[in-house]
Amino acid sequence: MSRRTARIARVAAALSAMPLLVASLAAAQGTRINPASNLNVRIISPQADQAVFGQVVFEVNVAGADPVDRVEFMVDGTAVGVARRPPFRVTAQVGEDNVQREFRAVAYAKGGAWASAKLITLPIRIDDKMNVRLQQLYVTVLRGRDRALDLDAPNFHIFDEGQEQKIVTFGRGELPLTAVLLLDSSESMRGELLEAAERGASAFIAAMKPLDEAMVALFSDRLLRITPFVQEPEPLRQALTGIEARGGTAVNDYLYMALDLLESRQGRRVVVLLSDGSDVNSVLSMTEVLRKARHSQALIYWIQLEGGEKHHSYTTSWRGHLANDKEYKLLQEAVEESGGRIQPVNRVAEIEPVFRGVMQELREQYALGYYPSNLKGDGSWHKIKVKADDFAVKVRTTQGYLDF
Repeated sequence: MSRRTARIARVAAALSAMPLLVASLAAAQGTRINPASNLNVRIISPQADQAVFGQVVFEVNVAGADPVDRVEFMVDGTAVGVARRPPFRVTAQVGEDNVQREFRAVAYAKGGAWASAKLITLPIRIDDKMNVRLQQLYVTVLRGRDRALDLDAPNFHIFDEGQEQKIVTFGRGELPLTAVLLLDSSESMRGELLEAAERGASAFIAAMKPLDEAMVALFSDRLLRITPFVQEPEPLRQALTGIEARGGTAVNDYLYMALDLLESRQGRRVVVLLSDGSDVNSVLSMTEVLRKARHSQALIYWIQLEGGEKHHSYTTSWRGHLANDKEYKLLQEAVEESGGRIQPVNRVAEIEPVFRGVMQELREQYALGYYPSNLKGDGSWHKIKVKADDFAVKVRTTQGYLDF
């Protein structure tokens, strides 16, 4: 057995021992109740058998006859938020260190009584140094036309190059995001089309949560306006006003730019592109954009103008019609491969609801994390498949990643 294989085997053994390690800490986990309280607090997320990294949804269930005034949340003794009505949850940034963490929630009744719950999560134990990298997947699950949010970690199975992986982090619901709103503002967008695009982007911005951040970029064959990444909605809304549609279209160039800017951001990264996708002026090819998309691992949502009708071939000064057809198909491939989706728009009035729908979908995703067991660092493409125990649902996530 090679040294590398032996190391992987030791890591796998450590991971498989996790439930026993969790059990040994059972005495350090539990609930405290003020004798005068009729409340009971139970931590729903995270779970004790998960290692916890980055942005985490911290959620509790409070039961009892006493009306709840508030729930205070702490991680490792530091306050991370307060919730005053169900669902009692906050999102906390706990860092990327592989360490033990203590989650504590205290529920206060309106009459002053209280109850608390504590949970300790354990680090992943690694007996020898090796190149491990947490792979984070953002997963949309549909049951019919509705998104399903009633699944738990044991309901999911991740396959990396055909090998099933151990899920080490799990979250769902209100997960923070970093988004680029990339709006085609070329000559063809004049009038009510651009106005509808601005209203749609404004609706997306209005639905942002305190830990979300976004930037706005309006483009044609040049960059017409751009903001930095901010959490405050007002600078983003201001960027959407007073733009005159003009010039040609360079989808490739500015989609590449958006993906490049997102690559240095943490957490869930998203591009929302509004355009017909017919590139006229880009210098970059979609092959280069697809490579960048694979590096950034951002979700791409394409709000596709012209109703998703069959793409019409055209010739430009850069490319002939066959080359442009290929560019269009590669754009579709980049979107689908990312785990996002293409949303055709048939009428101007549909643009704003579609933006709202994209944000709602992002709010109703699962986050699954695992350490790939078969990394080689050779730059190869790893295919990912996520399956659910419930055969009535459809699962969508990124189709893979580059092994670097």
